[in-house]
Amino acid sequence: MKHLKNYYYPSSIEEALSLLTKESTEIIAGGSHLITAKSQSTNNLVDISRIGLNYIKKEDEIVRIGSTTTITDILESPITKEIGNGILTKACQLIADTPLRNVITLGGNIARRYPWAGLPVVLLVLDAEIVIKEQGGKSQTITASQLFESRKVRKDEIITEVIFPVKHGWFCRYEKFALTTVDYSWLTMAFSTKIEDGMIIDPHIAVSRIIKAKRIEEVEKFLKGKTISTLDLDEAVSKLKQAVNIISDYRSSKEYREHLLGVLFERMLKELKKEVEQ
Repeated sequence: MKHLKNYYYPSSIEEALSLLTKESTEIIAGGSHLITAKSQSTNNLVDISRIGLNYIKKEDEIVRIGSTTTITDILESPITKEIGNGILTKACQLIADTPLRNVITLGGNIARRYPWAGLPVVLLVLDAEIVIKEQGGKSQTITASQLFESRKVRKDEIITEVIFPVKHGWFCRYEKFALTTVDYSWLTMAFSTKIEDGMIIDPHIAVSRIIKAKRIEEVEKFLKGKTISTLDLDEAVSKLKQAVNIISDYRSSKEYREHLLGVLFERMLKELKKEVEQ
């Protein structure tokens, strides 16, 4: 941050939003992204870690998590273990290492759109909603699909919280493939579905790292209404591979990532079958 001149600690959301109108200003909470930041032209940093957005609250069948809540706080909360039968907790366990989890925030993980971020796929399969506030006190609530597929958070906006449906009784799984637990992901994937009488009712499948985080609707439509006991796993895996336009990079080839995609999805489907048959 060669050109940094001012570091602000606003005490309210309103004050933070007013500071974001300054030129060359960036919002931070945990600040872990500054380690790899390419831009050196930022003059002002607005630290929102003290404006009251660090909380985890349960209300009936939803859980509200403030955007500056750290990954460690989410991981250690007994409330978040209820979300999707622990899918959010598992994803948090596989994010970086303990020192980084102590500073990485929920808002930062989903707003900055890093391809290796672990939480976007979880928000997508849980039908999570994101609350965004802008100047003048106006706020709007958008779906995770809107955030990751068609809308960006503007520089003069703040994500204030994420609303998670608890989804009791749903089958939910999360997988991250990496060389080590703390390494950047090669493939991140989440799957959830409501099950009634041995039938897949409302499947949600999301993939990231090999593509921009998104739900794979073609496969969701294929699975919907299928009876789990007679589900053709090979056909389901083939459908997923056809639906995902995989990218390759220096870490692994397109062919290897396609293989990983199939392995992880088949593993999830086998676990689904086993759970239903018990």
